[in-house]
Amino acid sequence: MLTNKMNPSDELSWIGYSLKITQHHLRLRLEAALEDVGITASQNATLLAIYYNPRISNAALARAAFVTPQSMQGLLVNLERAGLITRTPHPEHGRIIMTELTRAGLKAARAGMAAAENVEKQMLSGLSSKETKILSDLLKRCAAALEN
Repeated sequence: MLTNKMNPSDELSWIGYSLKITQHHLRLRLEAALEDVGITASQNATLLAIYYNPRISNAALARAAFVTPQSMQGLLVNLERAGLITRTPHPEHGRIIMTELTRAGLKAARAGMAAAENVEKQMLSGLSSKETKILSDLLKRCAAALEN
């Protein structure tokens, strides 16, 4: 039996739900914006993670793209087939695979970054710069509270 009745019209009771709705709309907008680039949001996150850290591990790539390591392996295979990345064995550590962006991958990463920035600007268009900073700080604090 529920003792704390939650009313959907009570915004404070449904912050998690509102957050999920926002994330859902953000993902839909991002996927639509990335169609022109020819990549998905997960592929975009992967390309950007490689762009910022060319020697990133597959496990770290999976975390950056919010996918499992197994799903990351499939993403990398598809990105390699599309000519957006190259993967070569590390010269000193045979088990380590180095992943790098190709020229096409660099172009896609930059286009994906621009698309993501445009979608984020749209999402935040109703907020002042001060409100945007406050929202960012509050969301980081909420995430940190859930990590502990």
